[in-house]
Amino acid sequence: MIYPGKPLLCVERTYFGSGALAALPGVLGELGVSRALIVTDKGVAASGALDLTIEHLKKAGIGVAVYDETQPEPGAEVADGIVAQFAGDGVDGVVGLGGGSCLDTAKVVAVMLKHGGTLRDWLGQDKVKAPGLPMVLVPTTSGTGSECTPNALFIVDGEKQAVLSRYILPQAAVVDPDLTLSMPPKVTAASGLDALIHACESYTSLGATPLTEVFSLRAVELIAGAIRAAVWRGSDRKARADISLGSYLAGVAIANAGTTAVHALAYPLGGKYRIPHGVSNALMFPYVMEWNIPADMEKFARLAQAVREDVDGLPLREAARRFLRGIESIIEDVGVPRTLDEVGIDRGELPALVEGAARQQRLLRNNPRSLSKEDMAAIYAKAWR
Repeated sequence: MIYPGKPLLCVERTYFGSGALAALPGVLGELGVSRALIVTDKGVAASGALDLTIEHLKKAGIGVAVYDETQPEPGAEVADGIVAQFAGDGVDGVVGLGGGSCLDTAKVVAVMLKHGGTLRDWLGQDKVKAPGLPMVLVPTTSGTGSECTPNALFIVDGEKQAVLSRYILPQAAVVDPDLTLSMPPKVTAASGLDALIHACESYTSLGATPLTEVFSLRAVELIAGAIRAAVWRGSDRKARADISLGSYLAGVAIANAGTTAVHALAYPLGGKYRIPHGVSNALMFPYVMEWNIPADMEKFARLAQAVREDVDGLPLREAARRFLRGIESIIEDVGVPRTLDEVGIDRGELPALVEGAARQQRLLRNNPRSLSKEDMAAIYAKAWR
């Protein structure tokens, strides 16, 4: 295989491990931040993570402003509203604290507080040409990897659209697995599967390189080995740490190799029907991967091993297909919906789903096997079963 010759895009500094949140004030101080805007949500506030973060910052003499109304799958009005509220507040840095929606919102708020405009002005590839306010991202879920990706996703005009630029990478990521201990099983399952999908898609992406493959494959191993324990034994600190690290590594991988058709077909589920991102990806995961297997059986055989399937002595084709058995067992064991019927999507929506997916050319270009609209329709049809 001929790999694209491109640099590895990564967060400049990452603090990882139990208690890593304590590093946040020092990081902000080094960045010259005297008053930080924390972008978070009510769930994070209720978990105690927000109070703990504020306590760390105030002890260090850093002023704090808080926005805790971020919603899942945010629209453009959320980011625009935050900027309108805090533009004259004297904040000189941004902390994203929460899941992917909080972190993505923090990314664009940091840009808009410095450079102005509305979110719509920044949608698309490389519209952001310079860093915004200093920004540190602190995930409290293990799934999106947003703390180390140059992407920020929003629902605009009923579709998922993205701000894409290396300048929305944070100056630092603080990944403290202890912050994920309060995640309920459903959130742990959906976010963990999202991270697993990131790892598998980036590994098989046409944009993969020898560097990204190292991140992807290790992420698959970590997540597949820990997700069941993290979901059903949420206080298992090793499982939480493994999922957090896997999510981060998968984030680095997708930042460089990209995601593929799983995300392309999942986007209409989140955009139009507001199915949570991790769930929508999980719904399409087995069916898209089954389609992709013939395009690179050696890689899928290695993925089968990574999800702990025994492939010793099997012919390559059978070894590759064992990957499907592995991921289907994980999805079943963690209790995430497996069909479109379960999330209330009528079969009459098929044409709209196909049209929405077909517009995601940025993702489809990375897929190891090309898809026509007819192919997409056949994949969606399997997901109704």
